[in-house]
Amino acid sequence: MKNQLTEIISKLLSLNKISFDRKELFFQVQSHPSYPSLHAITGVLDHFNIENVAADVPVSIETLKQLPDCFIAQIIDDNGKEIVTVEKGKSNYTVIKGARKKEKLSTSQFIKKFTGIIVAVEKPEHKEVTTHLNLLNNNFLLIGLAIALVLFLFNLEVSLPNIFYFLLSLIGIFISIAIIKQELGLETAIGNAFCSGGTEKKDCDAVLTSKGAELLKGYKLSDFSLLYFIILSFLTLVQIQNPNTSFIISVIALPITIYSIYYQYFILKKWCLLCLTIVGVLWIQSFFILLESNNFYKIGLNEVFTFLIIATLTFLFWSFLKPILFEVNTLRKDKIKAFKFQRNFDVFHTMLNKSKPLETAIEVTNEVVFGNLNANLEIVVITNPFCGHCRPVHEVIENILLKYENEVKIIIRFYMNTENIENDGVTVTTRILEIYKNEGKQVCLKAMKDIYKGMETNLWLKKWEKCNEKEVQIEILKRGWNWCIENNINFTPELLINGKAYPKQYEKSELLFFIEDLIETN
Repeated sequence: MKNQLTEIISKLLSLNKISFDRKELFFQVQSHPSYPSLHAITGVLDHFNIENVAADVPVSIETLKQLPDCFIAQIIDDNGKEIVTVEKGKSNYTVIKGARKKEKLSTSQFIKKFTGIIVAVEKPEHKEVTTHLNLLNNNFLLIGLAIALVLFLFNLEVSLPNIFYFLLSLIGIFISIAIIKQELGLETAIGNAFCSGGTEKKDCDAVLTSKGAELLKGYKLSDFSLLYFIILSFLTLVQIQNPNTSFIISVIALPITIYSIYYQYFILKKWCLLCLTIVGVLWIQSFFILLESNNFYKIGLNEVFTFLIIATLTFLFWSFLKPILFEVNTLRKDKIKAFKFQRNFDVFHTMLNKSKPLETAIEVTNEVVFGNLNANLEIVVITNPFCGHCRPVHEVIENILLKYENEVKIIIRFYMNTENIENDGVTVTTRILEIYKNEGKQVCLKAMKDIYKGMETNLWLKKWEKCNEKEVQIEILKRGWNWCIENNINFTPELLINGKAYPKQYEKSELLFFIEDLIETN
C-alpha cells in the first residue's frame, strides 16, 4: 500500500510516545528521494529532529534482548524482504505491517525472519507542538455537534428509527469523504482502517480506480455516494417528522448496492471494504424504514419540490467544489515531485561540482572553527551577525553540529569591513572571536546564537561584554574581509563546501537534506 511506510513510522513514533504532525510526516515520506527505502525512514526522522539509529545487528536471542521495546525491522516474508514495526512482548514479538495487519511470532519464529537490519528511535527531551491536539479538538467538536443534534431531535419527539436513519446518513457522508480521499491518495483514519494491507482479494484502490466505478463522464460512484448522503441528510432533517421522500430515495438506491457487490465479486474479483461499508449503511437504513412506516411511498408535491431544490443546490455546489479540490490535490502531488527532485543528492552534487573550488585557507590562527578540525568535509560560512538572511543559516549550522560534529569542519568567516572600528558589527564580531579564543567553542556558539537570534546589541554587550584585545581580533577580521574581496564574495550569507560555492538554486536551509550524503562522499 502506498501509505504503508507512513503507517510504519507513525506506529513506531506512537508506541514510543513521540508526538508528531501526521500530515507533515506523510508529506516528508512521500517527497523523500529515497522513498520507499530504509534511508527514507531515517531521513524523515532526522527532519523531525528525532534521535535515531539504523544498524545491521547480529541475529541472535542476546541481541534481541538488548533492542528497545519497539523498533522498525526488516524481515523476510512470503513476499520477500519487508519493512515492519516490531513490538516486543514478554515471550513473543508483534509484527505490524500496516494500520491493522498484525502478526504475533515467537522468538524462534521472529529470528528465522529477521535480517538484522533495524531502525530505533529515542524520545526527545522536549516535545514539539503538533497537530494532534487540533485533530483531537476537531473530533470532540464533531461528536459534540452530533450529540447536540440528537438531543435536539429528541426534544422534537422524533421517533428513534427516524433519528437512527438520519445519523446513518451523516455516517454515509463521512465514509463517502473517506472514499474520495482514498481516490486522491490522501490519508484518513477510516481509509487506513479499512484499506490498509491490500491483498489479492482486498484492494480499495483497484476498485475505486476501475472503469466500472465511473457511471457518467467525470462522475464516479464516490461522487454519487457523497451527493446522495448529503441530499439525504438535509432532506431528512427538513422533513424529520415524516421523511417519506428520503425513504423512497433509499429504496430506489438499493439496486446500486447489488450492482456494486456484483461488480466487485464477479468482474474485478476484488473487494473495497469502504464501498461495502456504504452498502451496509444503505441496507441498515432500509431496515429502519421498515420499522417506521408501511406507507412511506405516499408523498406530496411540496416534498418533491423540496427534494429537487436540495438536490439541485447540492449538485451545483459539488460541481463547483470538485474541480478545486482535484486541482489542489494535483498541486500537492506536483509539490511532492518537486521536493523529491530538489532533494535528490545526485542533482545537488552535480550543481555543486559546477563551481570552481576556492582556496579557503588564510593565515589566521584564531578563526572560529567548529566540529572536527581533521574532517574531510569542510564548510566555510561567510556571515555577518547583522545580516537578516544569515540567521536561518546559523540555525542550520547548529543543527549540523548537533548531529555531525565529529564528521564535519565548519569555519565561521565574518564579512566585516573594519574601517570604522567603533561600529556595532566590529564591536560584536571582535568579542565573538575573543570568546572563542579564551572560553572555547561551546561558549562562543551560545554567544553567536544570542546575536543571530536577534538580541539587541546593547543587551548582547551587557551580557557578553566588549572585547579586551580589539586590535588583535580586528586583524583577523581584516584578513577575512580581504579574502572575501579577493574571491569576489560580496554578499552574505555564502557557503563553501570544500571550497565550492553552494548552488544558488537551493535554499541554504536545504543543506541539512544533503549533509549526510556529503559526509559519505568526502
